[in-house]
Amino acid sequence: MLKKAKEIVVSANSRTKGILAVACVYVVVMLATVTSGAVNQIKNFIPTVDIKLKDGIQEEKDYLVKQDTVSNVLNELNIELDKNDTLNKDKEEVVQQNDLIKITRVETKTKTQIETLEYSTVTKGSGSWTKTIEQEGKNGKVKRTYLLTYANGKETNKKLIKEEIIEKPVDKVIRYGGVSDGTTFTGRLTTYGGDCRGCGGTSSTGIKLSPKTGVNNSNSPYLYYKGRKYYCLAADRSIPFGTVIKISNHNLNTDGTIYGIVVDRGGAIKGNKVDIFKGSEGSGKSYFGGGTSYNTKFEVVSVGSGNANFWR
Repeated sequence: MLKKAKEIVVSANSRTKGILAVACVYVVVMLATVTSGAVNQIKNFIPTVDIKLKDGIQEEKDYLVKQDTVSNVLNELNIELDKNDTLNKDKEEVVQQNDLIKITRVETKTKTQIETLEYSTVTKGSGSWTKTIEQEGKNGKVKRTYLLTYANGKETNKKLIKEEIIEKPVDKVIRYGGVSDGTTFTGRLTTYGGDCRGCGGTSSTGIKLSPKTGVNNSNSPYLYYKGRKYYCLAADRSIPFGTVIKISNHNLNTDGTIYGIVVDRGGAIKGNKVDIFKGSEGSGKSYFGGGTSYNTKFEVVSVGSGNANFWR
């Protein structure tokens, strides 16, 4: 085809040759223009990539987007970020094929609620075997305001920003050592009879504790005092005569909870050891059975005057 064109040009007259020359120049210019445009188009070509996007609690979605920065991709998809929201990628990072962009939606809220303000326990005295609750504790109330942070709807942080005490708590006060109404202790409970070794049949307060006729010849183990009846107890010297004690968690064949009154002492009865009169240890009458218990619960109901003649 080029050979044929050459023959035409050679055989043409001068005017025709001029026209053909102009046509050739035009063709060359057009070819150059077309080639230049194609090169420019290749240089400005932006490829597309498949990505996945997870926006907060929404389902993960697939998108075909121009390969660009994360920030521009989000703009292309008309997705806006609030100031506290976070991304799993840097905004200026260029997305790649099959990349996953995760947006964590972060929001904050305030919450006010009434809460319990627990009381404290204050102890006084030494670590003796007796314990007295001088004052019961009472919880207070406080109004607290929190700043709550949520990430994709789940709470991630809780910060106290305001507190107002509505009702102050009352401390619980416990005193160790000494004896007063309400004093408690745990100790050993033993039994004894009017015929025990070293016993003379009379208590330290002058009450007859006979192995045959019981307390003051009443044919019972009870001392009747101020309209009530009590078992007779020997206790530590720190517990005054006439003190009424509630006794539980024992091994005696009596009621589960019994009441005794301190009328006696004993050489081996010290500290948290208490002895209870049962009648006879020998051939006389025993008013109840049962043996020693080591985790007996004692509670002082009322403190006696300490006067040995209190019962008269």
